[in-house]
Amino acid sequence: MAYRQDLFLETIKQLRSGKTQDELSEYVNQLVQDCRATGKMGTITLQIKIKPDTGDTGQYFLEDKITVKKPAFERGKTLMFGTPEGNLQRTDPNQGELPLRDVSSEQQAPREVTQPDVPARSV
Repeated sequence: MAYRQDLFLETIKQLRSGKTQDELSEYVNQLVQDCRATGKMGTITLQIKIKPDTGDTGQYFLEDKITVKKPAFERGKTLMFGTPEGNLQRTDPNQGELPLRDVSSEQQAPREVTQPDVPARSV
């Protein structure tokens, strides 16, 4: 049975007057960027349905469906601590807190440090 070797590519070019090919190109470009950003794999699936017209007309209806599965970034985790009452909180209830204070308003002028002239030693 003879077939055109370019049948698939030429069919893709003609689907929905070229819109399918444009969409696929856009999806491939975006998927490459997403895969690079996440370091994970993504997939593009093209499904083509071919339905013959009723009767002996020689006509076929083609429908395409494009499915893109983008790679996802791993979601972050939050560390929390349980209290004896069964509640959750961000700070460890078994650890004391450091007495930290804001020192930005307490800035003083820089001091000049002078060192006495000491001659260099010979070794």
